[in-house]
Amino acid sequence: MGPLSTLLKIQDLELVLKESSIVHPDIDLETEDIQAEGEDTQADDILTQAEDIQAQIDELKKNVPERQFKQYDKVKKNGLGIAQEIQGRCKACHMAIPIGTITSIQAGKSEPLCPSCNVYIFLESFGEDD
Repeated sequence: MGPLSTLLKIQDLELVLKESSIVHPDIDLETEDIQAEGEDTQADDILTQAEDIQAQIDELKKNVPERQFKQYDKVKKNGLGIAQEIQGRCKACHMAIPIGTITSIQAGKSEPLCPSCNVYIFLESFGEDD
């Protein structure tokens, strides 16, 4: 798994944690504080799952170069830190990515960043049917 696919996996796991904190507002995943009464076992299960996900994220972070992770983390504050390129468009901002930029990224001559929203872009394989 390359660094960009690893970032995509990290982002997916972070979104799971964020969704869990929205669905279970009575459980503070960061401080492990449970405000609900009578549902301790369910809350404990949720906290255990959150800890497992965080451990996965921490393990995946080791596979991403620090410079790339800092860029991802900086851009992520505005929403997504990495998005897929599908049919020449960035999935985060839906803007067209110039073919010259895509070619340059594929050749390894430039950083795989969307020129419009500055998120990392994960290029789809050209010539493959879905």
